[in-house]
Amino acid sequence: MLVGGQSRAVLISVIFEKAMKISGRAKAGGKEIKEGPETEQEHINHVKDSKEAHKEAKKSGAKVQPDSGRGVSGDGTGWANGRVVNLMSVDTYRVDQASGLFHMIWTAPIALCVTLALLLVNLSYSALAGFGLLVIGLPVLTKAVKVLFARRKKINKITDQRVSLTQEILQAVRFVKFFGWESAFLQRLNDIRKREIHAIQILLAIRNAINAVSMSMPIFAAMLAFITYSLTSHSLNPAHVFSSLALFNSLRMPLNLLPLVIGQVIDAWSSVYRIQEYLLSEEQADDGKIDSDAKNAVEMDHADFTWERTATQDPDHVGPPGKKQTKTEIKDEKKAQKQSIKDAAKPKSSTDKENSGKTTPDDTSTLLEDGDPFKLQNMNFSIGRNELVAVIGGVGSGKSSLLAALAGDMRKTRGEMTLGASRAFCPQYAWIQNATVRENILFGKDMDRSW
Repeated sequence: MLVGGQSRAVLISVIFEKAMKISGRAKAGGKEIKEGPETEQEHINHVKDSKEAHKEAKKSGAKVQPDSGRGVSGDGTGWANGRVVNLMSVDTYRVDQASGLFHMIWTAPIALCVTLALLLVNLSYSALAGFGLLVIGLPVLTKAVKVLFARRKKINKITDQRVSLTQEILQAVRFVKFFGWESAFLQRLNDIRKREIHAIQILLAIRNAINAVSMSMPIFAAMLAFITYSLTSHSLNPAHVFSSLALFNSLRMPLNLLPLVIGQVIDAWSSVYRIQEYLLSEEQADDGKIDSDAKNAVEMDHADFTWERTATQDPDHVGPPGKKQTKTEIKDEKKAQKQSIKDAAKPKSSTDKENSGKTTPDDTSTLLEDGDPFKLQNMNFSIGRNELVAVIGGVGSGKSSLLAALAGDMRKTRGEMTLGASRAFCPQYAWIQNATVRENILFGKDMDRSW
């Protein structure tokens, strides 16, 4: 139990640290498509992942395929904040719970073997009849435990959807209230919760059936052993009978607890794999090359940047339930989006170009294709030291994206970005700590009153 508590504390800390470093591509459920020959094991894993992805795609009706055009692959599930919170709360708790009892998995079989040896001394080979029943029952229990493992994996996905949706609703509660979407989102949340409860009910029913069988098996095993003992011309000596009953009763504890412990260990094992998958996911790499001797503060050379696609938590429902769009309406909407971006990307007047420093919409052209995230392409400019630059442009032309690219929040797909100095990013909406005004200004640094 001590190790379980320590493990949970460490896992929560490690998961939080990873959340600070995970890349946008990993958050969106993408993976880098590696160039060059794969190792044999990588190839086997890739084929296995592809088969599982296609199976899930057939069930949900969605198409899953590697996205070589964007340099990513994967099913797009991603590591949204809801899934990360689920890892820190639910999965670490399961590891903690399983740590206290998992030794039963190897101590219970030893106890069974010792009891069998003592029963053989007491009842001779008649004890094997009772143990035969236990041996027949164990494969059935094993099969049921495998079903538990498969069901737990499915429930984990539904729980991730519910937690993610709840978190998204709370974060965007202002917009939900403004547009009157409360009932729509509540209905969507209720649907996911009903699916989760139904799956948990089936899981608990299977677990209770396993417990019922494991509790009754020692009784039937003892009954069968005594019937066999009496039918083989043995007298039912009270000394043998009562000592054997005590031994059969001692089987109850390992047989009753073993399925429960196996269920907990399976849940914890599944959670450990989920945590491992998260911790091994891609981390954010700084695309900017630091050169303190560079002539300029910032230099861009044919640089392309892209945002990541949105993580898909629930492929069946993309938004609040409502009227389904026709194909024509979807096409018209996409055309309108493209046109608005093209209009925004058109060159401004000469005055605007002068005011915007060395970055104009011509240098930072944008593109939004069907299903593609927002991109900045073919950027060529430099910002000198001790220079103040204002970036001016229409809505959707990529002003905020340019700043995000300089800050390292967008992924560089081509070209070079050189930084000649340190950088700091001050967002439009500041993050205020729950502290005094002085502590918010100092932000962890020592107070220097004269400065």
